[in-house]
Amino acid sequence: MKNFKSVIIVTVMLLVSLCANAQNGEKRKASREQMIEAQAKHIAQDLALDDKTYNRFTETYIRYKKEMWAIAPKRCKKDRKLSETEEEAAQHMRQRFEQSQKMLDIRDKYYKEFSKFMTQKQIELMYDKERKIMQRLSQRHKKGPHRRK
Repeated sequence: MKNFKSVIIVTVMLLVSLCANAQNGEKRKASREQMIEAQAKHIAQDLALDDKTYNRFTETYIRYKKEMWAIAPKRCKKDRKLSETEEEAAQHMRQRFEQSQKMLDIRDKYYKEFSKFMTQKQIELMYDKERKIMQRLSQRHKKGPHRRK
């Protein structure tokens, strides 16, 4: 359960990060899709899935991530917090809770889907690998594009 919460937190952070860096709509969308496909293939390879499961996993994982993207915040305003009223702050908190619930619902839906063709240990490893990838991406983002090693 602790890993599950950690993955949700990292996912939310990544989505907020992607929101802050959203540029050039179609170019960004294509690169995100390519990134997630590569991520799915990398995870599937690490799990040593057979061909049938590999294909089913990558297709399911890509759908899962696309649904998560669909609920990502559309705009981020850093200065909003300083100028918002109590009512606006409460509304933003409710929206964040609703978004978190939607993310949890999607994760639950795909957990059930993954459970149809993967073992529980494989699913746990998948979430662990996903969390590690998100951490690496977050660290790269913090360093900036010109400081990659």
